[in-house]
Amino acid sequence: MIDTKLPVFEKKRTVTASEIDDLNHVNNVVYVQWAADVASEHWQTVGTPEMLENYGWIMLKHCIEYKKAAVLGDEILLRTQVGRATNVRYQRFIEIYNASSMDLLAKTTSDWCAIDKTGKPVKISQEIRDLFETL
Repeated sequence: MIDTKLPVFEKKRTVTASEIDDLNHVNNVVYVQWAADVASEHWQTVGTPEMLENYGWIMLKHCIEYKKAAVLGDEILLRTQVGRATNVRYQRFIEIYNASSMDLLAKTTSDWCAIDKTGKPVKISQEIRDLFETL
């Protein structure tokens, strides 16, 4: 769960027609894509040019709980922050809201692994940890 006392990265987006399924709401797999996208954008925002050149992240585990549906044209608020870290993994929390009503649509907890450009796991340095402490 996101702790509002710690730094939170936020992004807004609008639901597009390509994200709607045959039930006329956002397809569940789209929420997972949004989670991956906001995590990546968070990293792109806080990482130094050298870090962005040398490191990346892959999602190892993802647990999502769906609460309410989003529909075409809804403005969506994505909120994320990192949680506990191990040597090569970071826990990440993401909450997805309808930006107009602030209804919680979905929430996720996932584990991400830091990798180098060859795909090999790398130790999460103190420098990287410090990046996530501020926005």
